[in-house]
Amino acid sequence: MTTIKFFKEKENFTGFECLGHTGYAENGTDILCSAISSLTQSACLGVMKVLNLKCEYKKEDGFLKLIILENVEKAQDLLKTLKFSLEDIKCGNEKYIQIKTVKRS
Repeated sequence: MTTIKFFKEKENFTGFECLGHTGYAENGTDILCSAISSLTQSACLGVMKVLNLKCEYKKEDGFLKLIILENVEKAQDLLKTLKFSLEDIKCGNEKYIQIKTVKRS
């Protein structure tokens, strides 16, 4: 299962973390993992390369984390779109994808 946590501070999303493989299909043919990976990596590129915001970024096999360190307000539309897109993919695939919103401490 892939677990995606969106971090929120007051009214703003401050980043997200994506952990695990969905287990929907074998590695290399898992369309759910591919979709999640494409969306989350595109969001990271948007925050870092288009919005040019300073971030903490870490990517490893089965793990991706992005924390925005400044001007989080500028990234809200992008992060909300990511969350809505992932929730749409989750529909009908609940046993493979979990999405949470947590307070950032």
